[in-house]
Amino acid sequence: MTALDKVYFRFAREHYVGRPLRDFEHVEALLEAAEVPPGMVDESFWRQVSPEWVWGVSPTPFDDPNARRHNAAYRRHCARRGVTP
Repeated sequence: MTALDKVYFRFAREHYVGRPLRDFEHVEALLEAAEVPPGMVDESFWRQVSPEWVWGVSPTPFDDPNARRHNAAYRRHCARRGVTP
């Protein structure tokens, strides 16, 4: 299991009771957009991600000072993977 697999499974285990709203590809795109290696993901990283994105209400995961750049990168990474943000 890769570090990215571990990040996704921990994310899904902590945030979902039933079917996940965000797929593996979404979390992978999120990490690439934020330029965070999977091995560096911790609680402080998840606090920076919009709860609306986590629950599938918003297509934009970031609302910090770098949100415009990171959200644009997230959309590009999703498009490259063939998933809707």
